Amino acid sequence: MSSGADREPERPVSTPPSGQRVWQTDMLTDLFQDPLDGGYTDAARARRERGPLPSATRWTRRGFTVVVCAVIGVLLAVAYLQVVARAPARATTRTELIKDINRRDADTDKLDQRAESLQDEVNGLREQALDDTAIGRLRELEAATGLRKVTGDGVVVTLSDGPNAGTERLARILDLDLQLVTNALWASGAEAISVNGRRLTSVTPIRTAGSAILIGNAHIIGPYQVAAIGPSDMADRFNDTGTADTYRKLRDDKRLELGFDVDEKDDLELPAAVMPRLQFAHVPQPSPSGTPTPSTSPSGGGK
Repeated sequence: MSSGADREPERPVSTPPSGQRVWQTDMLTDLFQDPLDGGYTDAARARRERGPLPSATRWTRRGFTVVVCAVIGVLLAVAYLQVVARAPARATTRTELIKDINRRDADTDKLDQRAESLQDEVNGLREQALDDTAIGRLRELEAATGLRKVTGDGVVVTLSDGPNAGTERLARILDLDLQLVTNALWASGAEAISVNGRRLTSVTPIRTAGSAILIGNAHIIGPYQVAAIGPSDMADRFNDTGTADTYRKLRDDKRLELGFDVDEKDDLELPAAVMPRLQFAHVPQPSPSGTPTPSTSPSGGGK
């Protein structure tokens, strides 16, 4: 097989002032006409001129190859045995972690129920000490701040991860998505909102901790249902927002296919939020005369 240097020149590149033509081969033509690299031809020629290698050299090379393959095989076998040996311990640890998580979730649910029961008891005792006018005003304030259960007609916005959420981050519902939807519902006239049964207040954060989404301190999983109670035209006003339009586009995007649905619901029931920890109010201390005196806040104002 001839090399590229043996072929006739293929096309002129330029004509120098002396009038002598300079030729250059075309790379693609050279590749198709002579696909074998010239180095292989040179190596074959050198091997023919040199003759076969001595038997000792050949056996040395073969022995070295066998030793290297044996060492690699031993290393792979040792690694496999270590993985197999550690598998039961990892499985046991994982099982214990799952049990611990489930146990702590159950304890959290019990504490939430206990907190709600105590809150209902506090509300009952407080209303016994107030007149009807004060009770009505208190109930309105508690409903507005999220500290009382409310019922009414409203909207449920359902968000869910796309089918390829495992590989595509944008196909996952994030805390930012829930923040945008709840803000759009507030702007559309919502009077009370809950996410997966967790009531929102003015101090309830929606945030991410690791790979989980938290409403306050409660871990929630998808699909995410954002329920809102408000005026009769709230669904139309929400659908006209830029947020709803963005998530409709994400739902129709074949690469993401996020779940996004807006449904009008009658007789929604949103639970009360757990009463937040008070920052300034304290239990009043009885005075020497027997009547309680109000405690003071750190700034000196009475609470």
